[in-house]
Amino acid sequence: MRRILSVSSLGVELSNWIDKRYGTPGVDLPDFSEAADLPPASTAEQLRSIWGLHQKPVKNLLPLLERKGIRVYSLPAPDREIDSFTFSHEGRPFIFLNLSKTAERMRFDLAHELGHIILHKETQKNRSRQVEQEAHDFASSFLMPADGLYAQIIGKLRLEDVFTLKNYWQVSALAMVERLYSLEFISEWVRRRWIIELTQRGYRTAEPDGIHPETSKFFTDVFRLAREDGWTSRKLADDLNESEEDLDSLVFGLAISSVRGGGQGGPARHGHLTVVK
Repeated sequence: MRRILSVSSLGVELSNWIDKRYGTPGVDLPDFSEAADLPPASTAEQLRSIWGLHQKPVKNLLPLLERKGIRVYSLPAPDREIDSFTFSHEGRPFIFLNLSKTAERMRFDLAHELGHIILHKETQKNRSRQVEQEAHDFASSFLMPADGLYAQIIGKLRLEDVFTLKNYWQVSALAMVERLYSLEFISEWVRRRWIIELTQRGYRTAEPDGIHPETSKFFTDVFRLAREDGWTSRKLADDLNESEEDLDSLVFGLAISSVRGGGQGGPARHGHLTVVK
């Protein structure tokens, strides 16, 4: 717990350091407080519609959340017994993500924490089983929308179809099986049989032929600007009174000193980031 509090504090400090020097995206999340009685799946469907995702896979989920003003950090290796967690500070949501998982699992964890941000913003509930299930249902619907699956699936499903579907929606095979079961595409008996077979094939702990992990565009852009302004990993770490190793482990390994480019001058704007004069 002390380590988690420490890494959370560092995340907030780094965020404040960035915001003071660069014009960064503000928080742009819809308010669902008046629709608190909606099922989590319905809220996820509405959010997909608001964000113009329609019934297509959510590509580049990490950069999408960063564009919406959510700060996403990676958990240092000693703290990776934790899957992920989220909190808000001064109105900005933060997500800390375990990088030791498969890329598909990390995407689901991101969607799960997004569910907490959207669904439980106004609540002080402890992370009860019900609250966690709500975030899980939100993530499943956000990443694998029911209408999208209904449009794809015709006839009786085979296990091999799961691999096609999971690759299309960029989720794990096990998550896809659970989603197909929840939408009643398959029976409980088929679900159990497929999970056993997937476990035997190694899908419980890995994702054979899986997708590549998503990377942080936000930190890539910030550190490019920072390097142009003369900042190095050491200088930034010293400014925050932290170690380079702790800083690097927090930002997906995107050390400032390793970013190409630099020098004097250069464009003052990169994507959604601007230099604050």
